[in-house]
Amino acid sequence: MDKYNKKTAFKKWVSAINFNELSKEAQITIKNFDYYHKKLNFETTLKILLHAVYEELPSYREIGRAFMDKRLCQEMGIESLSHSSLSRRGAKIQTEVLMEIFGVLVQKISQQRPSSKTSSLQLIDSTTIPLNKTWFPWAKFRQTKAGIKLHLNLCYLDKDNQYPESFTITNAKEQDRTQLEYFVNKAEATYVVDRGYFDYKLLDRLHHDGYFFVTRTKSNTRITVLDQLSVEQPETVDGQIISDQQVTLGGGVGYVTERFRLVTLLTKGKKILRIVTNRFDVSASEVADMYQARWQIELFFKYLKQNLTIKRLYSQS
Repeated sequence: MDKYNKKTAFKKWVSAINFNELSKEAQITIKNFDYYHKKLNFETTLKILLHAVYEELPSYREIGRAFMDKRLCQEMGIESLSHSSLSRRGAKIQTEVLMEIFGVLVQKISQQRPSSKTSSLQLIDSTTIPLNKTWFPWAKFRQTKAGIKLHLNLCYLDKDNQYPESFTITNAKEQDRTQLEYFVNKAEATYVVDRGYFDYKLLDRLHHDGYFFVTRTKSNTRITVLDQLSVEQPETVDGQIISDQQVTLGGGVGYVTERFRLVTLLTKGKKILRIVTNRFDVSASEVADMYQARWQIELFFKYLKQNLTIKRLYSQS
C-alpha cells in the first residue's frame, strides 16, 4: 500500500481535529494567521509539525529534507517546504489555540466515556524534561542544567481506558503542589496524588471544598489514631491490608487536620504504604487499589517519552 495515500495512519490520527468546533476567538486568530499566507496556513503548519513529531524528525532542517518527497508534499497540500519558512510560521502559532484544540479533543473523549466519583479517578503527577542550560536559560532547574516540568491530570476510568484531561508546563524548579489547585475542579471526582503533594492545610482545604482525595503520607507525618475500623480479609491486587483507621494528621505545635481515614497496606514487596483519604464510602481494599492505580500515570509518562523522542525542541523561546 502506498505510504501517502488517503488512508494513511497519519491522516486518521489528525482527522479528529475540526477547526469549525473552535470558539470564534480561536477562529479569528487562525484567520489572522492565514492572512497573506495561503501556502503555510495554520492547518497546514500544524499538520506538518504533528507529522514531524509522528516521524520523530529532530529539527526544522530534517523536516525540510523529509518534504523533498513530492508524495509527502502532495499529502499536505503543498508543492514544497523551506525549513526557514516553517521556522518563522511555527514561531507565530498562538499556544492558546493549541490549548483549545486539546480541550475540544478531551471533551470528545469524555463525552464518549463520562466520569464520576464512583467510576473514575483523576491521577495527578509531574515529569521533568531536562534541557540544555545554554539554549534554555529561562527554564530554571539546577545550577548545571535547565528543564521544564509537565504537570498532568490523567483521567483513569479503568485499566484499559485513560486519557490526559489537563496539563500545565512550568520550570522544572517549580514544586508540584503549587499546580494541584489548577487541576482540582470536579467535586464528583477522586484525586489521587503522590506524597510530593502532601500538605496538611492543602488536604483540609480540599476536604472543606467538597473534593475527594487519596494520597500517601510522608515518613515523618504525625498521626493520631481516633478509631479502629474493621479490617477486611481479602487481599488487594498488590498487597494486604494491615489496618483501617480514623485519624487526624499533624499535632504538637503544628497544624491538626480534620478526621481522615488511614489505610495501611503491606505490599507484595514487603513495603509499608500509609494511604490517607477522605472517602469513607468504599472498602479499605478499594482505597488501596485507588492509590495503586496511580502507577498508570507513570506508565503514561514512560509511553510519552518513548514515543515523543525529539532530542531537541524545535524552538528555544
